[in-house]
Amino acid sequence: MSDLELDPTLLEALRTLQQHDVEYVLVGDVAQAIYDHGGFVSGVAVAPASYGRNAERLNGALQAMDAELGIAGTPAVTQFDYRRMDLREIAPCSFITRHVDVDVNFDPPGTGGYRDLFDEASHVDLAPGVRPLVAAPADLERIARSGAGAPYAQPPPALPPEPDVERWPEHDIQAGRPTRT
Repeated sequence: MSDLELDPTLLEALRTLQQHDVEYVLVGDVAQAIYDHGGFVSGVAVAPASYGRNAERLNGALQAMDAELGIAGTPAVTQFDYRRMDLREIAPCSFITRHVDVDVNFDPPGTGGYRDLFDEASHVDLAPGVRPLVAAPADLERIARSGAGAPYAQPPPALPPEPDVERWPEHDIQAGRPTRT
């Protein structure tokens, strides 16, 4: 187990990801704090594996943490139901959870994503039931050097609005709803 003492809410967020079998590499402030043996950490940043089933497990873990889109306690201006979406389509994005903010980026700046980070990452025992895969220091430096600044600082961009079903005339054919005349 690590000598580093992390906030119990942060550990609970990592434990929830682990309980949902989410494959990810821990990046960002938490990963850096692990190597620096301390520091200010306000959230969790992860680079998840990008295959479909893992994105579904991540979605389930976020739901278990009562996540909503936003950052630093501020909900995103545009809210949409991420639970019905493929997270790979809206990432990078940040979520406010009942534990801590969780930043999700399938392709962190300066990297090739999970597969690239996985090779040099190592498991670190942080607490009972919490053993994340942590990006290597060189990879954390590579992300920092990418010049992207804080990759999760902005809420996700607005998505196009849903079509207004009431505007369609009854006799028009709508996707999945054939009509008879």
